[in-house]
Amino acid sequence: MQWDISDHQDWRVVDYTRWLHISNYQNLEARAGVYIFADVNHQVKYIGKAGAGRIVDEIYDAIRRGKDRGATQVKVLYTNSSSNATSLEAKLIDKYNPPNNLT
Repeated sequence: MQWDISDHQDWRVVDYTRWLHISNYQNLEARAGVYIFADVNHQVKYIGKAGAGRIVDEIYDAIRRGKDRGATQVKVLYTNSSSNATSLEAKLIDKYNPPNNLT
């Protein structure tokens, strides 16, 4: 399913990034949030979460585990807490049903 920009307006989202090439993830701010891997057409491939200060580490780990399969881009929705990241991740996974979340 293609990314829906209205998800930027979720009450848990305090800030978000533009789409970045997945190889540039190290430049992201180390905050709590949800990250989305997608292909060039913004078809969502994987959704993950990170607690406070862990976004870069969690993206690295997801790539290491092959969760970036078919993805070329990454976007982050920053939240103000780990619990908001957890609930937002669950909502987005339910909505998009990303293929790499199933493996």
